[in-house]
Amino acid sequence: MNTSIQCIIILACCITYTSMAILRCRCVKTSKYVNPSLIADVKENQPCPYCNKKEVIAILKDKSSRCLDPSSAFTQKVLQIIQMQRAVHAAKRNITSPKTTTA
Repeated sequence: MNTSIQCIIILACCITYTSMAILRCRCVKTSKYVNPSLIADVKENQPCPYCNKKEVIAILKDKSSRCLDPSSAFTQKVLQIIQMQRAVHAAKRNITSPKTTTA
C-alpha cells in the first residue's frame, strides 16, 4: 500500500512538472532581414519578468517563424507597415458593419 501511494505521488509530480509552461525568451538568434513577401503576420513581445528584452517574431506564410532584430531599420519599417494595415483593417470593419438600433 505504501509503495503504491509513493508511485502515485511520483506520477502526479511528473505530470505536473511536464505540463508547466516553460517561460523564457523565444528569440535566441535574430535576423536583420526576411523577404517581406513571405511575412504573413508579426508578433511583438514587450519585455516581461521572464524575458527582459523586446522580441519581434515574424510568422511566415509557411507557418514557420523567424525572430527579427528589434533595433534594425527593416524591423522598424515592418512594424510600421503591419500597424498601418491593422488600422486600415479595423477601420474597414467598423465602416462595413451594419449599425443596429432598437426602439
